[in-house]
Amino acid sequence: MLTRTSLLLVLVTAAFSLGAAEAAPGETAPPPRQQAAATQIPFGFTLGDAQQPTTSHVAKFGSDITFPPGTFDGSLGGLTNTVPITGKLAIPPANGYFVAFRFMPTTGRVEIIPDGDATGTATVHTGKDKDCKATQTNICADTDVTAKVFIRLSDVKVDGRPLDVGPDCRTAQPAAVTIKALVPISPPAPPVKVTSTFTTPEFAGCVGHEDVSRLLTGLVSGPGNTFVSNLQLRCFSTGCKS
Repeated sequence: MLTRTSLLLVLVTAAFSLGAAEAAPGETAPPPRQQAAATQIPFGFTLGDAQQPTTSHVAKFGSDITFPPGTFDGSLGGLTNTVPITGKLAIPPANGYFVAFRFMPTTGRVEIIPDGDATGTATVHTGKDKDCKATQTNICADTDVTAKVFIRLSDVKVDGRPLDVGPDCRTAQPAAVTIKALVPISPPAPPVKVTSTFTTPEFAGCVGHEDVSRLLTGLVSGPGNTFVSNLQLRCFSTGCKS
């Protein structure tokens, strides 16, 4: 049985032990271990080639806009099962020719402006003679990627006469272009044709001498537009220079 003196000694010893376990004044606790960085495997595609340039079909005009070759550079979150995929889309501007109201020639410069990175998923497959037979590569991926882009118009002419649309005439919201395709992710690889159907949002900010946003919305905006291009694998993993 503990006496009053021995009980006091036990309490003092316990208090001293707890105090020693605490950090000394001015010291900070060691930071928790940082999680290992997620796997990021870089890739690079060229968009458009001589056989199938990057083309956008404007449903209301029934006309095509052909863009110069672009790029889609990003990274995969791994090489097994379904992983995240992100990338930066870059397509140079192009000049378009349309016929408005079925008789009035219209020209303009069209720019594709990304609204952040394209994101989605990729389900990785292996086997040149099995799941990747269509791409003729050892590794391929079923991709489901969405790029959100603003469409900007400038240098617009109607029947040869300039139409002042102001310096920032573009869609009020980004258009969502989703690409679902089996693509190669190991070189060498042949090009893969990809197609997407998207809706062009309303235009806003098309203000020069007057606001022509509603006019351009009526002429261009709406569903049923298509995006077509050949994807050519340019580099993968260590073959991509940072």
